[in-house]
Amino acid sequence: MTNTAEEVEAVNDQGLKEEEMTDDDDIAAAANSRNEGANDNNMDDTEDFFDWEKIVHEADNGEDDSSSFDMEGVEDVPTDDELLDYVSDDESVLDDWDEQIGMKAKGYKPELPPPNELSEDSRALLFWRHEGEEKSFSDWKIKVEAETTDDDDDCRETNVTIYNVHRLTLAMGPKKSGYFEALLQSDSYSENSDCMSTVKLPKEIAKQFPEFLDYLYAQPLESKFVINFENWKSMKHLANYFLVPRLTEAVAEFIEKDMEDYNLEHMENYISEFHRDISDDMSRRILPKAVLICAELLQSIEVDSPLLMSIPPAMFRSIIRRVQIDEDDNQMALHTCSLIASYLEHNVEDRSVFGIYFCEYLILDPLFYYLDKSEDTAIEFALTWFGLMTKKGWNLEDDDESCFRFLYIERVNRNLSFIIRDYLRSKTPSLEMMERIVRGVPSDIVAKCFRDSVAEARTSRERG
Repeated sequence: MTNTAEEVEAVNDQGLKEEEMTDDDDIAAAANSRNEGANDNNMDDTEDFFDWEKIVHEADNGEDDSSSFDMEGVEDVPTDDELLDYVSDDESVLDDWDEQIGMKAKGYKPELPPPNELSEDSRALLFWRHEGEEKSFSDWKIKVEAETTDDDDDCRETNVTIYNVHRLTLAMGPKKSGYFEALLQSDSYSENSDCMSTVKLPKEIAKQFPEFLDYLYAQPLESKFVINFENWKSMKHLANYFLVPRLTEAVAEFIEKDMEDYNLEHMENYISEFHRDISDDMSRRILPKAVLICAELLQSIEVDSPLLMSIPPAMFRSIIRRVQIDEDDNQMALHTCSLIASYLEHNVEDRSVFGIYFCEYLILDPLFYYLDKSEDTAIEFALTWFGLMTKKGWNLEDDDESCFRFLYIERVNRNLSFIIRDYLRSKTPSLEMMERIVRGVPSDIVAKCFRDSVAEARTSRERG
């Protein structure tokens, strides 16, 4: 039998409707089939109970109301909050659970060591001094050749020591070396199959190389790095050689602290080391403080001390210019003059250096002023200086009078002659003093002083 067009179209429409049924329709149909025996009067309540849009919405938002379902015969399960409230009164419960199931209650934070904190045994493997049975993680070697300073090549000895170190500590550590940082980034590093660098150091400095490594390793386990008077010079050299500015700063701070403790025994070493290159940053930092401290403690410096002899002329002049002398402190004035005379006798040979550095009015004129307060002190000073200038041959010659740089020496001679003249005027010297004056003072100055004294005495007698 042939189907009409209307029948075919009706069949197709029925098929499309069946395909368009959603999952919700299937679920609703299944629910209706389970409730076919229900009374018609309860139908509306059943439809409300199975409002799936509402159920799905509440489930997605955590609002599921389990009380709507029949939970009879099922053991109650405590919530997380109830569980925490239960165990808060007895913490031993947590320990029991840990042993049984290896779990922690919600909100528990285990105590763990910081991620960068290693155990002592692990840190030892990263320390250059490691000598245990376990293999160290060293990945670089430093070969130190210690040479003696003997000028005779046949007698010169070289001792070699190899240190196992770690590249990361040397080049990137908190107290890194600019030398190793540049070395490990250079092309020669990639070509170094031995993973070793060689340095040559004087023997005394090479002895301190282990302490230098201790510093780079930032206070390691087995050695505490300390700068002291025995190693500061070696540390200064190593800091400059390997470009470690933090160590340079540490050395400078140690020296400043040591000087501030008024340790004149160490001052000689500091001055001898730093006055060689006054353009160095540390020299410009240390020497000015050394000047102030030496000026303050000048009375404690002996006339023949190694410290006095170690001071360069320009620095010594700066010290003298900063000396504070009380008007009634003749002893200090005489001691200062004695230091100057002793210094010039041992350290200065060139007359031009004497004239330029020590005969200017800022140096000697204040001393002349204080010495005038005591005639006995003044005459001792004058005799000392005249003897020094005669011994050195620093007296003016006729052809020097027109030279500007020697005018200061002429001024000194004139002031010293005034001291002799005033002394002869004020009192009658003893025979011993007269012999010292005649032997120690240039004859022309002695003659002029006597002439002036006689002329003044004659004038006074005529007026009287």
